[in-house]
Amino acid sequence: MRISQKTVALLILFIFLFVVGTIIATRTVAYLEAGMSGSELKGFLVEVIAYIVALTGWLALFIYSYMKGDFKDIEGPKYEILDLEEKIVKAEKEGGKY
Repeated sequence: MRISQKTVALLILFIFLFVVGTIIATRTVAYLEAGMSGSELKGFLVEVIAYIVALTGWLALFIYSYMKGDFKDIEGPKYEILDLEEKIVKAEKEGGKY
């Protein structure tokens, strides 16, 4: 069975939402059991919202890169650079720079 890119992206999204939801629920219960006042709770909610926004951005970038195929050939770019360098050196030798 072949797993498609959409399936992997949805799996990553599900894991992300599960982990973030678990962290938020655990921290909320811990803070409420500690007897937070109203102002401390507001600060906590701002922290949680900032955390969710930042992680959502990183997750979106990761999924975009994965769907674009950036992780398919990780070794390819370094070989392309080496080939390009060889072409440049050869062109400079033919042009009389060396």
